[in-house]
Amino acid sequence: MRRAFTLAEVLITLGVIGVVAAMTLPTLINRTHNKELHTAFLKTYSELNQLALLYVADNGISVSQDAGGKGSVAGSTIPNGIKSEIANKIFGYYRGAASVGGSIMGTNDGEGNFIPWYAMNTLNGKKFSGGLNSTGRDSSFLCDNSAFLNNLTGALLVLNDAPLQGQNGPVVCVDINGQKGPNRFGVDYFLFIFTVDGRVLPMGQEHKNNPLPCTNSNGSCSNFSNVGSEYCSNTATNYTNNTSCAYYALANIHPTEAGKDYWNDFVGEVYKR
Repeated sequence: MRRAFTLAEVLITLGVIGVVAAMTLPTLINRTHNKELHTAFLKTYSELNQLALLYVADNGISVSQDAGGKGSVAGSTIPNGIKSEIANKIFGYYRGAASVGGSIMGTNDGEGNFIPWYAMNTLNGKKFSGGLNSTGRDSSFLCDNSAFLNNLTGALLVLNDAPLQGQNGPVVCVDINGQKGPNRFGVDYFLFIFTVDGRVLPMGQEHKNNPLPCTNSNGSCSNFSNVGSEYCSNTATNYTNNTSCAYYALANIHPTEAGKDYWNDFVGEVYKR
């Protein structure tokens, strides 16, 4: 007597496999996507630190010192943005980098301030609006000065205001995969800060020369540094509570739950929102 599966048994087996695949495939896709973003994040961080080291070697001064204001930290006025010559020196270390001021990515306000407008989302999934720029389009980025597109990786880098003398800065906001989605804080959009001693730190890491935190709900802040898990929250509605995720992303640790990681556990929670 020959033994074989019946057609009904084969169909039932295929049905079970289909159900299991439908349940696991989205998770596998997300994990693969997260791995790609994690790799791009680490590459971005490495490139920024190489830039900072080369800047000191070539100029005998750190980015923070070169871009900083002339006054002391106490009682001084923060400079108005980054000077174009400083911005060009910084981004000149990227091969294939191109200024995107005035392109379809945004507009120049006439004073060297770059105002990009493609949609940016907070960790809880809500779009953030910084108001309308001079073209009447939505300004959705936190950093609003000179911006450059790294044509080799597709990353968009935007500088924020210049630091005071003796302070770390400027802050640089990086969309690690450019205009490609999800354009979400803590997923593909992170903040870093240049330091007085010639390094680049992820926003959220403590340092003796860090400037004051930014708590403005509309994200309109000059040079700043936010430290603490409250600044990497996937439930907060305040824009600035999404600014220190780079620290946790680099360490690959969950901001609030011990034993969990960042790129699978925390970002996985973000995708469910």
